[in-house]
Amino acid sequence: ENVELTEPILSRFDVLCVVKDTVDPILDSMLAEFVVNSHSRSHPDDVAAAEEEGEANEEGEGPITQSMLKKYIVYAKKHVHPRINNIDQDKVTKLYAELRRESEAGGGIPIAVRHVESVIRMSESFARMQLRDHVRDDDVNLAIRVMLDSFISSQKYGVQRSLRKSFHPYLNHSKDNNELLLHILQQMVRDEMQYARSKNVLRFRDEDQVRVEQKDFEQRAKEVGVHMFEPFYASKLFSTKFSLADNKILRL
Repeated sequence: ENVELTEPILSRFDVLCVVKDTVDPILDSMLAEFVVNSHSRSHPDDVAAAEEEGEANEEGEGPITQSMLKKYIVYAKKHVHPRINNIDQDKVTKLYAELRRESEAGGGIPIAVRHVESVIRMSESFARMQLRDHVRDDDVNLAIRVMLDSFISSQKYGVQRSLRKSFHPYLNHSKDNNELLLHILQQMVRDEMQYARSKNVLRFRDEDQVRVEQKDFEQRAKEVGVHMFEPFYASKLFSTKFSLADNKILRL
C-alpha cells in the first residue's frame, strides 16, 4: 500500500526491507549509540587514527577500515565466482512447495519461482563474501533465512504469525544474538551501578564489582526474542568483560 507496487513487481526483488517504527528501548539505545559513534569516528582526526591503526593491524582480527573494506569488495567482485556444488537441493524445492501452500492458504503475497532464484543468488553472494569458490550448505541455509524473513515481513500481520510459526527452524538458523545480549547486559550493569550510587554515593566506585542476576538477564533477553544463551556465555564478548558464578554475572 505504501509503495503502490503490484505483486508481480514486488516478486522481482530479492529482498524486501519493511521499515517499522516500533518502540524498543534496547534496540533504540543501540541505534542511538551507533549514530553517535558514527559521527565521532567521521571526524578527520579520528579517521586518520583509524587508518593508521588499521594498517598496523592488517593481519589481526577485528574491524577493518573503510578503505580496506572497499578493496575487499572490489577484489571479491572481480576475482571470486562461486559455484553451487554438493548442496541439499531437496531442501530448497521442499521449502518452495511449503511456502506456496502456506502463502496461498493465508491469502498474502504469493511465493514465486523468482524467490528460489533469489536464494541461489544470495547463496553465491555469501560464499563470495568469504572468498570461496564454491557454495556450501550453510550459505544456502543463511540465504533461506534472509529470503524467508524478507518475504514474511511483507505479508499481512495475521499471515506473518502463521508463517513464522511454520518456518521457525529456518528463521533461527545461525542467528547471532551475541551483540544484542552484550548490549542488554551492559545496560543492566549500568542500571545496577546507578542504583548502587543512589544508595551509597560516597563509597561506591566504578571499579567496584557489579553483579547481575543470571535469571533477570535471561528474562530480559527473552522479552526481545532471544532464548539461547550458551553460545553467548562461551563467546569472547562475554569472557573478556564478565564471568559467571553461582547464577550471577560478575563484571570483571
